[in-house]
Amino acid sequence: MELNHILLFTAVATSALILLQAFQPQSPGRRARAAVVLIVSALAWLLARSIAGWLSTIVWCALLVVPAFLRNRAWAARYHYRQSGSDRPSGLGRQFGITVSPVVLALIIVNVAVFVLELLGGGSTNPVTLHRLGELDTSSVIFRHQFWRLLAALFLHYGPIHIFFNLFALLLLGPALERQIGGFLFAVCYLVSGIGSSITVVLLTKLRLLEPVQLVGASGCVMGVVGTWIGFLLRHRHAPLARQRLRNIFVIVLLQLAFDLVTPRVSMSAHLGGLLGGFLLGLLVPAKSVLGERFARSPGS
Repeated sequence: MELNHILLFTAVATSALILLQAFQPQSPGRRARAAVVLIVSALAWLLARSIAGWLSTIVWCALLVVPAFLRNRAWAARYHYRQSGSDRPSGLGRQFGITVSPVVLALIIVNVAVFVLELLGGGSTNPVTLHRLGELDTSSVIFRHQFWRLLAALFLHYGPIHIFFNLFALLLLGPALERQIGGFLFAVCYLVSGIGSSITVVLLTKLRLLEPVQLVGASGCVMGVVGTWIGFLLRHRHAPLARQRLRNIFVIVLLQLAFDLVTPRVSMSAHLGGLLGGFLLGLLVPAKSVLGERFARSPGS
C-alpha cells in the first residue's frame, strides 16, 4: 500500500460524503469547501500524480479538518461540554460521527496486540514473520491445507499505515452497525465476512483466475461491515434516512473499488469477497429489538 494513494483516498472519500450529507447535515459553506477539496484532488491526480495524496491532504486539513477541530473546541469551551449517553462526541468525532462500541473496541485491541506481536517477532513488514504468524499464503492453504490462515491473516497488518487506516475505517463504520444488530451478531458478521474474503481469494487462485498471493489485513472484514450495512438497510429501506444511508454507502463502495484499481498490492478480490459475504449476512441478521424499533420509527436515527 502506498501512503500517497491512501491519503488521496481519505481526502476524496470524506469530502464526497460531506458533499452528500452523509454525516450530520452540513452547512452550505462546509459542502462548498468539500467540493473544493474534490476539485483540487482531481487536478492533483491529473497534474502531479506522485504527490496528489499529499496535496489533497493539505487542502483537506486546511479546509475541513482544522476548521472542524477549532469550531468544536470553541463550542465545547463556551458551553462547558460534557459528553453523556445522549450527547454527541466532541472534536472530529462529532464532525464525522465517530463513536466507540464494545465489540469494535475489542477488535481494535486484538488487532493492535497482534501488531505488537509482529513487531516483537521480527517486524510487521518482515515476510518471514508474517508467514510464521499466519499470512494468507494461498499456496500453503491449497497444497498444505493450512486453513487456519484464512482467519489468522485477518488480524495481521503490513506496517503502521495499513493497520491505522483499517482500524480507522472500522471505527468509522462499525459502532453504528453494532448498535443496530447487537455485539454478538456484529462480531459474527465481521469474522464470517472476513473469512469469506479469504476463501474467495483462495478459490480464485485454485481456479487459476488469480496468481498465488500472500495477503494480510482486516480490510476484508471492514468491507464485510459495509456489505452488512447494505443488506441491513435494504431490509429496512422504508425507514427514515435508510435510502440516504444506502446512497452514501454505495459511494463508499465505488470509491473503494476506484482505490483498488489505482493502488498496487491491494486485493480487490478480497474486498469484493468480504463485501458479498457481509451483504448476504446483512439480509439475514435481525435488528436488535429496542434499537431496531428506534431505527424504524425515529426520524433522527
